[in-house]
Amino acid sequence: ADVNVTVYDDDTAAITVLPTSGLTTTEAGGTDTFTVVLESQPTADVIISVYSDDVTEGTVTSTPPLDLTFTTANWNTAQTVTVIGVDDPQSDGDVLYTIILDPATSADPMYDTFDPNDVDVENLDDETADIIITESGGMTEVTEGAAGDDFTITLATEPTGDGQSTVDGGTSTTVILTAANWSTGVTVAVDAVDDAVDEGTHASTITLAIDAVATTADEYDLSVVADVSVTVYDNDAGVIVQPTSGLVTTESGGTASFTVVLSTAPTADVTITLDSDSPNEGTVSPNLLTFTPSDWDVPQTVTVTGVDDATVDGDVAYNVILDPIASADLSYNLLDPPDVSVTNLDDELPGAQDTTNDSSILSNNGVGGCGAAALRDSNAAGAAGMILPYLFLMIALFTRRKRLARSSPKDPNARS
Repeated sequence: ADVNVTVYDDDTAAITVLPTSGLTTTEAGGTDTFTVVLESQPTADVIISVYSDDVTEGTVTSTPPLDLTFTTANWNTAQTVTVIGVDDPQSDGDVLYTIILDPATSADPMYDTFDPNDVDVENLDDETADIIITESGGMTEVTEGAAGDDFTITLATEPTGDGQSTVDGGTSTTVILTAANWSTGVTVAVDAVDDAVDEGTHASTITLAIDAVATTADEYDLSVVADVSVTVYDNDAGVIVQPTSGLVTTESGGTASFTVVLSTAPTADVTITLDSDSPNEGTVSPNLLTFTPSDWDVPQTVTVTGVDDATVDGDVAYNVILDPIASADLSYNLLDPPDVSVTNLDDELPGAQDTTNDSSILSNNGVGGCGAAALRDSNAAGAAGMILPYLFLMIALFTRRKRLARSSPKDPNARS
């Protein structure tokens, strides 16, 4: 007779997934892996579908889902699943996502509908929430009364909401960047305020700041926006002369100097002729200054040199004359720069005079010469000067008397 035997299976259906957490991918395409294996031999093929719950952050293949098939032959060979990070244009930070393993399908009732563990993965962000300023030509330059310039504001990443920035350059304007225009940006026009002040070329600053209250893209709330430096060219043509007074030269050849520079860029060469209005007191070098459209803002130095004379004329004021400009630039042509006042210090002593050609002053050879010279001086000197001719006269008479005594020592009739 046949014997019926009941066999009790001690194998249980199980699917092992390792690891199920701690996996990391990157938006640059960085990968990580996990393995899947059955714990017992099935009686039929076991199929497990694997896919990502967020394909914008990571996938298991380029064309998900991935099907893992375990047979009665390979059931105990672990199969490796590679998870690939996906890039996005948003600065959304590091994002968690899950690799889903669906319940198995199989003709083996022990494995059919068996649900393996899912796998947690983190995708590391590679974008930063930067605001990019692009200046036309690499800089922003404007001219009073002429065409302006512009710059463009774009975002480095697609915002998760709307970003709002305030632009302040004396007047405020608001720029809004969204998911639709973040990469093309918004262009901001810059124009100079045309005033009547001769300011020369000067710098201005446009300040940009994120409006954290109005911005719904939280990742941009703390972003720092660089200011925009603007070069403003003044259209008020002018010549800056410094200093225009207080210069001092000396008759011993002492010098002084001043500088000349244009306040705005000319469209053609600008020529200035310089000269002294009193060349016997001071001379000027150079006598001609030329400014070009490329060196108009470089100050040129003019040196004034004192001239000596033989006259006790005291300190004398004179001027360096800057003639009206000659230029093909009509805004500069005939523009008359300010002149410069100078004082030349005298180096002759008061009271001294040149007697070389004075025929009224006699030689002091002999008594008459000495006395005559003293008397002439006394006529000019006044009462106090009368002492000198008296003393000179007495000395002259005394000398003459001594000479007479020596010439006739024995003459009893000699007159004293």
